[in-house]
Amino acid sequence: MKRFYVFKDGVQQGSTATKESAVELIRQYQEKETHPFLKAEFSIIAGEEEYIPYLSHKKQSRQKSGMER
Repeated sequence: MKRFYVFKDGVQQGSTATKESAVELIRQYQEKETHPFLKAEFSIIAGEEEYIPYLSHKKQSRQKSGMER
């Protein structure tokens, strides 16, 4: 699943499903800026989100015993 990650001064603020909604999120943050000299830098990174499941306990114990030998 493709996601667009929003960063403010190098810290992730959130992620969205579309680039347009990421830009909208940045605009919302920019509206809250109060001082012109302290403006933050925003960036968007597009990437694939992938979930990595945990291995079951059976598989982990087999790997452990194989490493001990």
